[in-house]
Amino acid sequence: MLALAKQPPHRVLLIDGIFEAARAPWHKEILVLLAEGFDVWGAASLGALRAAELHRFGMRPEGAIARSYAAGRIVGDDEVAVAHAPAALGHRALSLAQVDVRATLAAALRARVLTGDEARRLRAASHAIFFKDRTMPALQSAAAGLLPPDRAARFTAWLPTGFVSQKARDAQAAIAAALAAPFVPCRRPLPPETLFLKRLRDERS
Repeated sequence: MLALAKQPPHRVLLIDGIFEAARAPWHKEILVLLAEGFDVWGAASLGALRAAELHRFGMRPEGAIARSYAAGRIVGDDEVAVAHAPAALGHRALSLAQVDVRATLAAALRARVLTGDEARRLRAASHAIFFKDRTMPALQSAAAGLLPPDRAARFTAWLPTGFVSQKARDAQAAIAAALAAPFVPCRRPLPPETLFLKRLRDERS
């Protein structure tokens, strides 16, 4: 993202990123863009995390997930983290984000597939699963262990078509909003020139 600072100011929308196999976008490089007059938005996944962390410095949280992080209603990177396939396989998600499980359980509650108590228990059980192991079969297995057999069977049958990806919804809505909103450059104070920021600049020069 720091490389964008060489371009004229414009809007940047950060949605997702890789955090284990590659270095995720740094807070300092986002602060540099904001100082240069860029309009930086964050949504859905890693973008939501960064926007929540930097909204007081001018980064805009966009979408339900980013706003929930910014308000402190959800915390923890594992809410949006997923395991995924390599680039050769299109980075296909191999696990479920907890924010998507939350949205799905809320939809099941609205559809009267689950009661409020059942949804809360399943949410807690899902949150306790390590993010790489939080899969559709794992969620169905949790339901089988927590709910009466007939209730678990109903939820399991509903889940494949009822599943809600809040991350995808937020990403799509943020793209549309970012394209539609007028852009006005707004410069902010430059962040301190730390050793890490200098090293990052040197890598990009």
